[in-house]
Amino acid sequence: MQKIDEFIEDLLNKKGLSGVDEEAKKDLITEMKTQLEEQLNRAAVQALPEEKAKELADLVDKPDFTTKEMAKFMQESGVDFNQIALETMQKFAKLYLGEEA
Repeated sequence: MQKIDEFIEDLLNKKGLSGVDEEAKKDLITEMKTQLEEQLNRAAVQALPEEKAKELADLVDKPDFTTKEMAKFMQESGVDFNQIALETMQKFAKLYLGEEA
């Protein structure tokens, strides 16, 4: 995800870590990306109405359920995931930059 990569790079620059060793920076970016994606996924699932969350749980258990089908399901769920992503990323940034306890 290009936008997540850019977002994380921006956070590193704001934190003053732009001059970090490239290998260490690569590891840090990978770790931050994993954490952010986990938070985004958790926030998205928590925003689903209960019946949709149950439906998703059943779908995820199917071995042929694809990432594309997951994206379609989320898009058709009636929840504003763009807003959820924005709020989640803002919280992530504030915590990372030490602006919020």
